[in-house]
Amino acid sequence: MGLKTEQISFDQLISELSTRLINSEPAETYECIEEVIAAIGDYTDADRCYVFEFNDSLEHMTNTHEWVRTDYQAHITDLQAIETKDLPWFFEQIKTHHKCIVDNIDLLPPEATAEKAEFEREQIKSVICVGLVANQHLLGFVGCDMVREERQWTPEEIRRLRLVADMVANTLERQRTYSELIHTQRALEKANRMLQAQVAQDGLTGIANRRAFDERITNEIQRASRHKTPLALLIIDIDQFKPYNDHYGHLQGDQALKSVADAMFDQLQRNTDFIARYGGEEFVAVISATNEEQTKESMNQLLEAVRNLKIKHEPSEVEPYLTVSIGGYIHKPRADEDTEDLIARMISKADSALYRAKSDGRNRGYLDT
Repeated sequence: MGLKTEQISFDQLISELSTRLINSEPAETYECIEEVIAAIGDYTDADRCYVFEFNDSLEHMTNTHEWVRTDYQAHITDLQAIETKDLPWFFEQIKTHHKCIVDNIDLLPPEATAEKAEFEREQIKSVICVGLVANQHLLGFVGCDMVREERQWTPEEIRRLRLVADMVANTLERQRTYSELIHTQRALEKANRMLQAQVAQDGLTGIANRRAFDERITNEIQRASRHKTPLALLIIDIDQFKPYNDHYGHLQGDQALKSVADAMFDQLQRNTDFIARYGGEEFVAVISATNEEQTKESMNQLLEAVRNLKIKHEPSEVEPYLTVSIGGYIHKPRADEDTEDLIARMISKADSALYRAKSDGRNRGYLDT
């Protein structure tokens, strides 16, 4: 094959490989680079062709891709995380000149003692390496080894390997950019989830807030309508909380709110249970897939959980400790009911029951059906 014909053939190969890399998906990058070095190694009649990548600090280099001609030994497994300081002459050549060309390892300079020992270990007679540079960053290098015989690397062969190095470098840079993008995207998604959680969380008590309740009650009504199951709504109010705040101060009042919220939250642990701070000293609970008896039992558990806290409340006209009153409404939603109207009605019914509980002495709960 003449030089011109050979050049056309190589340019065609480079064009095909470049197209393959450009059109590849990020998940296919590794496989595509493997195909590139195999094609180049075979085309140039090398015995080994490979890619090394540096870490960000350029302190280590790792053999990430390797093609080996049949019957020759692979070395990728023993060329992992090699410290660049262990091969100082070689690294200086790549770092400074972006290439290292050795036609005969016996002609290496005296300062390349470590490199010569490594080449002899791998039975290398001649080697050529070209740096992988993208956006002025040295990412690694691509190289070819001759084991069968020594080789005088020609300017044309150097030019060709540099073309290959440019293709691989751009591909690796694209992959790194993609990985960074995915990492950033996941970080943003995590931050967004945390933000959403904060938006739906009451800043003082740590339980859900009114916004979260509005969303939850809508979803639970729709679910109950589909499954034809009853749904209970409870409104819970801390008895005589204003006198408590006036007597003990707002800091202790905030601590009392937290304690009450925690105690009630611990009582409603089913997946179908939900409790939120509705505003001030008022809380709201949604209990799905329930019935009248179970709902009354849940109300009693909430009342008892707050009583058992034994939070001192001297100004109370009910008990010498903090208590709550509860009003509830249970209903089986129907498909023909307007959700917003039903929410308003359930809140109104529960609020009426709460009013009766307070009128009858507080520290109790009533359920309307």
